[in-house]
Amino acid sequence: MAPTAPLVSERLCGDLQQPITALAWSADGEFLAIASAGGELLLLDFRAGCEELLRGERDSSLDVVGFSDDGQFLMAAGQSGVLLLWELGGTGVRPLAFAPMPLGGGWIDAAAWQPGGLLLAVAVGRSLRLWDGASRRWQEPSMNLPGTIQALAWSADGMQLAASCHGELVLWQPARSAPSEPPARNPIGSAGLALAFSAPGHHLACGMLDRSLLVWPEDCHGEPWQFSGFPAKVRQLAWSDQPGRLAPLLASAAAEAVILWTQVRQGSKAWQPEPLLWHEKRVSALAFAPGSTMLASASSDGTVALWDGRGQLMQPIEGQGSGFNVLAWRPDGRHLAAGDAQGRWWLWPVSVPARERERGSIGRGFGGSAPVATGS
Repeated sequence: MAPTAPLVSERLCGDLQQPITALAWSADGEFLAIASAGGELLLLDFRAGCEELLRGERDSSLDVVGFSDDGQFLMAAGQSGVLLLWELGGTGVRPLAFAPMPLGGGWIDAAAWQPGGLLLAVAVGRSLRLWDGASRRWQEPSMNLPGTIQALAWSADGMQLAASCHGELVLWQPARSAPSEPPARNPIGSAGLALAFSAPGHHLACGMLDRSLLVWPEDCHGEPWQFSGFPAKVRQLAWSDQPGRLAPLLASAAAEAVILWTQVRQGSKAWQPEPLLWHEKRVSALAFAPGSTMLASASSDGTVALWDGRGQLMQPIEGQGSGFNVLAWRPDGRHLAAGDAQGRWWLWPVSVPARERERGSIGRGFGGSAPVATGS
C-alpha cells in the first residue's frame, strides 16, 4: 500500500522526436544526457538552467551514453558503430565535440567509463577496446572474446572489468595487467546478457539468455550460485550500494517479473527470492537509489514502481500511457529520471524515507512463486 504522503508529487518533463533509449547523470548531478532512437542527444545543465541539443535527429539510434567519473568527457554510441565524444568545460560552457570515431564493428550498445578513472571500455563486435581519456588515445592491444560481446561492467573500484559473450565471461584488470598477462576466462553455459558488480563486496551478477542468473561470491572467487526458473531471459540487474549482512540486495528482471534477492546464509541455497508483483508487461529498467535500499522499476506497461528494501510497493508512478524504456537516479538519490517510448523524458523529485537509508536492510518472505538458487 502506498503511503499517505506520496514519495513523488512533482515532475519535470520534455520531449524528443523518437523513443528515449539511454540516460546518464554526471557524477556531480549537474548534467543529464538523454539519447533517442532517432540519434538525438540532449544535454540538460541544471546549474545553468539550460539545455543543449548536442546532436539532432539522425537515421541511426544512440543506445548508450555516459560521463567520465571526473565529468570531463561525455560519450555516446549506437547503431552506426561510431563512438562520439565531447569534452565538457563545466556548467554553462558549451561542450567541445571530438571528431567521430568509426570503430567498424557494427552496432555498439555496450560501453562504460571506469569508476574513479579515465578509461572508457567499448564493446566492438568480439573485441573489447579501451580509450584512455588521459592520453586521448586507444590502448593496445584490445582483448578478444570468442563471440560477440553482449555486456560489460566495471567493478566499483575501477580495477576489474567484466565482459560476456556466448559461452564465456572474462574478468580483466587492465590497469594492473602486464601486456602478456591473460585475463581470467570463465565458461558459462549460455550467453551473458547483463552484468553488474556490487559496490560493497564486489559480487558479480550475470543475467543469462537461458533464463538463469549467475552470482559470483565476493571478489569473484569460487564457483557462482545459479538461479533458475525465470519466465524469460534475464536482461536487467541492479545492486543496492547499501551493505547487507552477507551481501547487498540484488534485483533482477525477466519479462514482467521483478525478483529481490537477499543472501541469508553461506553455502548452497543461500539466497532468498522475493517477487515484486505489480507490472503487467516487460520490465525494461531497474535501479536502486544511491545511498538507499529503495528500488525503482520501469515497465513497458507505462508505469514506474518504487519499492522498499523489503519488497513492498511504496508508490506507482504513471506516465502518459506510453511504455517506459529507461531510468536513472541522480547521484544524490533524490531525483529519478526516466524516458518513454514516445520520446518523452521525465524527472521526479523523490522523498526517500529515512528507513530506506539505513544500512543492512534484510528482506522478508513474499507470497508467490519465484526462481530458485542452486549450487554454491
